[in-house]
Amino acid sequence: MKVSQRLNLFSEYAFARLAKQISLAEQKSGRKVLNLGVGSPDFPPSQRYIDKLKEYLIEPDAHMYGVYGTSLEFAEALQNWYKVRFGVAVESDELYPLLGSKDGIGHLPLALLDSGSEVLVPDPGYPAFSGPVAMLGAKLVYYNLTEKNGFEPDLNELKNKITADTRLVWVNFPSNPTGQITSLSKLESLVGLAKKHQFWIVYDNAYSEITFEGYKAPSILQINGAKEVAVETGSFSKTFSFAGYRMGWIVGNHQVIAAISKVKSQLDSGMSKPLLKLGAYALNNFDRSWHKRMIKSYYERRQILALSLKKIGLSFNLPKAGLYLWAKIPGRYKNSEQFSEELLKSKQVLLTPGTVFGKNGNRFIRASICANIDDISSYL
Repeated sequence: MKVSQRLNLFSEYAFARLAKQISLAEQKSGRKVLNLGVGSPDFPPSQRYIDKLKEYLIEPDAHMYGVYGTSLEFAEALQNWYKVRFGVAVESDELYPLLGSKDGIGHLPLALLDSGSEVLVPDPGYPAFSGPVAMLGAKLVYYNLTEKNGFEPDLNELKNKITADTRLVWVNFPSNPTGQITSLSKLESLVGLAKKHQFWIVYDNAYSEITFEGYKAPSILQINGAKEVAVETGSFSKTFSFAGYRMGWIVGNHQVIAAISKVKSQLDSGMSKPLLKLGAYALNNFDRSWHKRMIKSYYERRQILALSLKKIGLSFNLPKAGLYLWAKIPGRYKNSEQFSEELLKSKQVLLTPGTVFGKNGNRFIRASICANIDDISSYL
């Protein structure tokens, strides 16, 4: 019996492999691993939202199929969110709910790419940007985010890598894994480049509400004319700590929204009714007191983790956004895999090797601040 040859075009998802490493280490040592590898938001959701979800779950039609696409209630809530948060007007055909923003990242290649299409992907960058493209047999072209350029795109490099086959460029700020932030002026330059060369920008803005020290992340849709070339994905996972509920959205160019809608109509039956209602309620009733407590928790853990990582020879700049520290390994190690493996073996601590995110992560590791680090001193 055969399986698809397409499986040879991509590897197993990196964090599935890391989960296996953790399991083996715990079996061998009998001690729980301190997992600082996965960015799973662990701050509990607002009780206000949990209580609402309970109400929605016992409604008479809660168990029935949801709707393909959006409900009017969800659409209006997301439109209001963008108007208040970013000052951006969103039309009803410019938005779509997702089963987590990763859902959109996975389905957009089906909606936008053909055989021979080229896709520009950040290195280092979120691994999910690459896998679905490889599945289709489209061409991945990596652009460099390096320490030298502050882990931001070099516009000249992008210009040199754009060809007539360039269909899509992935952009992600605040960045996973580096925590780097960006400005409206830099996004404006990217939008101008996309208009000139006629490619799509997909802007992953999942970490827009996880920011520190007064920084406020922008939306690419704030740029005049951005909707001509761009869409943006957002995440309830980070903004509201709904990670396990798989809730997100995509907003922007109506042609792209229609394309992903058509693809998803073949592959899923939409978000459940209780979750659509929860999403609308959360967007319309943002619990600012809860959000301040969440940010305070992540900020405090960031500070504690930073001190511990410095003790083992890692160097880094504290990020103004996101859920990670992107840290440079000591020079005596061959690469980030060696560092990560030795730390797991000697300290029972997992840090994600930077090569998970691309070749430019060879001298870096990613450490998550959304983990239980109360007893970190007993590990490091």
